[in-house]
Amino acid sequence: MQHITIIQRQSPFNHSSGREALDLALALAAVEHQLTIIFTGDAVYQLLDYNPATEFALKRYQQSFKLFGLYDIEHLYVCQASLQQRQLDSNQLSLAAKPVDALQIQQLLASQHQVVCI
Repeated sequence: MQHITIIQRQSPFNHSSGREALDLALALAAVEHQLTIIFTGDAVYQLLDYNPATEFALKRYQQSFKLFGLYDIEHLYVCQASLQQRQLDSNQLSLAAKPVDALQIQQLLASQHQVVCI
């Protein structure tokens, strides 16, 4: 079993990268890799609930994060500095991602076999 981290960095509003990262995570988990997902930068916006009536160029995919439990994807983290820079709090997140600092992220990455940045 490979330990793989997916680092998400893109906003959900104008990039398809978040959806692609979700598809990759589910595919890797389906073949029994142990996944860690880190949301950093503008990717923290993927973890917020927003009004579905609002028109965005891309289809909402964040509801699919509920599948993480079914795929045994349990290691979910969010960069604390990214939250602070955007004046967000971990209580506002729709997904139970653990806030981590830069040192903790480095330690997580050091224990992985592969890292994918999206």
